[in-house]
Amino acid sequence: RIAFIIFILTALIGGLQAQGGTILGVVLDSQTSQPLPSANILLEDLKTGTASDDNGEFIFKNVEPGKHLLSVSFVGYEIFKTDVVVKSGQTTKITVKMQPTLLPGQGVVIVATRARERETPIVFSNISEEYIKENYTVQDIPMLLTEIPNVYSYADAGNPMGYTYLKVRGFDQSRVGVMINGIPLNDPEDHQVYWVDMPDFAESLQDIQFQRGVGSSIYGVSTFGGSLNLITRRNIMEPGSEVFLNYGSYNTRKYGAKVQTGLINNSFQLHLRFSRLLSDGYRENSGTDMIAYYATLSRYGKKSVTHLNVYGGKEITHAAWEASPEDSLKRNHRHNPITYPNTIDNFSQPHLELHHSYHLSKTLSLNNTLFYIHGKGYYESYKKERNLWEYGLAPEDTGEESDLIRQKWVAKDQLGWVGQVVWQHAGGELTFGSYLSRFHSNHWGEVDWVQVPVPKLKSDFKYYQYFGDKSYLTGYLNELFRLTPRVTLLGNLYYQHIEYNFHHGAAGNFRGIYRHRFRVKYDFFNPRFGVNYNLTSRLNIFANASHSQREPADKELYDVWQGPDDLGVNPLFRNADTVYQNGRVDHINWSDPLVKPEALWDYELGIGYASSSLNLKANLFWMDFKNELVPYGQVDEDGFPIRGNAHRTVHRGVEASLRWQLPSHLELTGNYALNDNYFQDFTLYQYDGNSGETREIDYSGKTIAGFPDVLTNLRLSYRLPQFSASLHWQYVGKQYLDNSENKSRTVPAHKVVNANFIYRIRNVLGIKKIQIHLQLNNLFNEKYYTAGYYDEWQEKNFYWPAAEYNWIAGVRFEL
Repeated sequence: RIAFIIFILTALIGGLQAQGGTILGVVLDSQTSQPLPSANILLEDLKTGTASDDNGEFIFKNVEPGKHLLSVSFVGYEIFKTDVVVKSGQTTKITVKMQPTLLPGQGVVIVATRARERETPIVFSNISEEYIKENYTVQDIPMLLTEIPNVYSYADAGNPMGYTYLKVRGFDQSRVGVMINGIPLNDPEDHQVYWVDMPDFAESLQDIQFQRGVGSSIYGVSTFGGSLNLITRRNIMEPGSEVFLNYGSYNTRKYGAKVQTGLINNSFQLHLRFSRLLSDGYRENSGTDMIAYYATLSRYGKKSVTHLNVYGGKEITHAAWEASPEDSLKRNHRHNPITYPNTIDNFSQPHLELHHSYHLSKTLSLNNTLFYIHGKGYYESYKKERNLWEYGLAPEDTGEESDLIRQKWVAKDQLGWVGQVVWQHAGGELTFGSYLSRFHSNHWGEVDWVQVPVPKLKSDFKYYQYFGDKSYLTGYLNELFRLTPRVTLLGNLYYQHIEYNFHHGAAGNFRGIYRHRFRVKYDFFNPRFGVNYNLTSRLNIFANASHSQREPADKELYDVWQGPDDLGVNPLFRNADTVYQNGRVDHINWSDPLVKPEALWDYELGIGYASSSLNLKANLFWMDFKNELVPYGQVDEDGFPIRGNAHRTVHRGVEASLRWQLPSHLELTGNYALNDNYFQDFTLYQYDGNSGETREIDYSGKTIAGFPDVLTNLRLSYRLPQFSASLHWQYVGKQYLDNSENKSRTVPAHKVVNANFIYRIRNVLGIKKIQIHLQLNNLFNEKYYTAGYYDEWQEKNFYWPAAEYNWIAGVRFEL
């Protein structure tokens, strides 16, 4: 009997010891303290979950005593994770304060590269996910940015696909820094961005920010005109899939699909996209065929977030990069001077990104990004009456010529690391960051066909080959300090070390004195300072002064008319040393480049007003340049501008923007920019083919060619849950074709009107949403030109034409 009583007491005591505890909590918005109903709440280690009620409250009963990992997710907020200690028979109370996802990626993306309203004292514009969804169909990224103040975009094919170009404040896109998730996209050798290698990328964008001027862009490449920050979609918490189809003018087609798992156990999510785009192009023989893909895998830990992104595409684009003579365009507005049908660009460029963010504490976080970019491809051209010696098909320069088909190949590899420590201190935010990158390129040329018999020609024959290696080392400190509740100060110290090595390989007749090598090094220190003052809750003013420097691109270190793939052309350097090997000339080593780095001081002054219905911004800018690399008013044989240093130049102007929420579901947006880009001190020394002499041309006081003097946009939008429509009007002022300010050598001003319609149907036949999209471009069928140049040899204007009236329609199914 005593043993039985002891057994019963022991069982009761053990049962009490095993009694579970309770977790009682509430989920609130950290900024408003409002409850968040239907939040997803998990005890991850116990694999059990619940949801918050209408008051944001939740409860877990009979929870095993001990430490458990509690995670909370809610659409539009960062994932919250914390340890909760449960004691037997007791109730543990917890208040979860969810942080809105102000920047996609939960802190992984380099925050210091992005500006904040009424806080960061720089000029910037945001393009929201809503705008992208309403206006994107098939166009490349630059054509999606035409409504940003003082941004000018165009495409060489006439319609918005293929090779597209971006300019801002008088600078081409080689002077605009582009980042994807904080990673530099500009090609390290030529500084360009080849948007055609990233087809359909806007389908995977969360938002876009464009900072104009030097601003506070912080990453591996200096910028002048501005910095473009693209953020891809990541925090997609709801599972689902999409199928989309588009068709329009010039046999333009697009089809593809997206699949997303949503958030799995508040820890993992996967997003996939595949699409294909095709078009015949507006200009003759300017079609394109592109395949695009994107994938991101995300993991959310207790103190860390990890994203793995893989994206890229394969493009085959028919060449339209050469401008057409004005007289030819008057007869045929779709004229393309490139008539060989297989003049194509064939390239692929996959990107691999690994982002990791670790929160060391509530005020200290560590962000690291590793990336790898690989590109390989070629473009093919038909060349008439070419010297066979230059192509390695004749042993000496006998003057023998022939028609031939050649391909220019390139393979590129870039590996890099972006690191950042962010400290949220009492007075603001201090960021220390670094960027390391190593780039290698292999360029070579192949001859596929020759009109005359050439015994030397083999299938693996290369008539030139050269290699480029470039490394970046960057470090910076950035402080955004709140001096008072109304005054914010910006200070940035930025250092950059760059090395570029070039050498010819032994290929074709590139041997001995025709092989060249050089090494250049650059060290830049760029300080930036600014202040923002919030005069009232609606009105703020700001000012900043920024210094920036940038090294010449690879083409600017070679002859302005030709380059390293042309036999007998020397690099643009002062000193040459002959290097011998085994008693014979092996190569020429060059030093002291003639082309100098660019440098500028950028001064900005701006004002902003924001209310619930009206948003106004205006700013003045003055950019004082030294040794700016400017277009000389001609192009090389591939249609690209020839550039060189101008001693002193100025870019100045005014920019303004408006967003006004009107009654009856109407909204008016618009912007205006007035530019005055001119040479302050510049004398061009130009060879005169008629006299055989070099002449001096003083361009001081003249307008720099190639950018509109005025840019204006207006859009009137009407929005309902099921239907939206908008009308867009754009005015582009005249552009000079050369630096002479000759009024007959201009791209005439033009006006274009576009319309956009979207109709949405929800919950039909098991489909969540069907969206029908119709875009009408150039409604009044204007015949106009987008860019061009003046050819002094032929004494003609050459232009790239724009498409006449065209349309594209699409349907999207959200399943």
